[in-house]
Amino acid sequence: MIDLPDLILTVWRHRVMALATLVAVLAATSVYIVTQKPVYRSTESLQLSSTDPTFLSEVNTLTPLYSELLTAQATLTLAQASLGSTPLASIAVRTFTDSPVVDLDASGGSADVAQRSATADVSALADRLAFQSALGVSGVTLAVIDGPSQADIVWPRPALSLGVAAIVGILLGVAVSWLVDARWRRLPALAVAPSTASTARDASGPASEDTTVTIGDITRRSQRRARNTHAR
Repeated sequence: MIDLPDLILTVWRHRVMALATLVAVLAATSVYIVTQKPVYRSTESLQLSSTDPTFLSEVNTLTPLYSELLTAQATLTLAQASLGSTPLASIAVRTFTDSPVVDLDASGGSADVAQRSATADVSALADRLAFQSALGVSGVTLAVIDGPSQADIVWPRPALSLGVAAIVGILLGVAVSWLVDARWRRLPALAVAPSTASTARDASGPASEDTTVTIGDITRRSQRRARNTHAR
């Protein structure tokens, strides 16, 4: 288990590498943000209404139906035709539980395209309902209550992206510092192992030689004593 004080000291010892990792992550994120094309979003709010007393009890069934009509291919084709050569923005619809309100989001490469696409899609569905009453529900009307709103940039988000990148960079810096420190700690151990073995061999060598010499001396002394005794 890694103790927090030890981890802090490890990062401090390798602070240059940790800082370099953080800077690299932030630089890569900045380049990514700069190369991204901005996406604008405009929202138009619609509301279903009816004089039928049971309308509110059925609203959770009706809003998904009109949501599908707003994103149907036939509706999108009419909306594109009204824009001419300008590409239709991406259309998405949001519904809310127990609410007759439907929000239509148009996301495109410019603020003007996003706003015009939201209006074009709503107008296209209105035309389809006018000529094909069977598409909708009898007695239910769809009306614009707000919008299209001023288009705002929803991507990229520099502050959010750089904030996440900073957190990732710090974590990577800590991990790199810990790995480098662990590797550096292993190197002295590997260097000491051969040295210890060599010292052991050096220590055992002379001891063996000393023992051999001592035994030889004893043997020679015994032989001299034997000769002296025989001579007497």
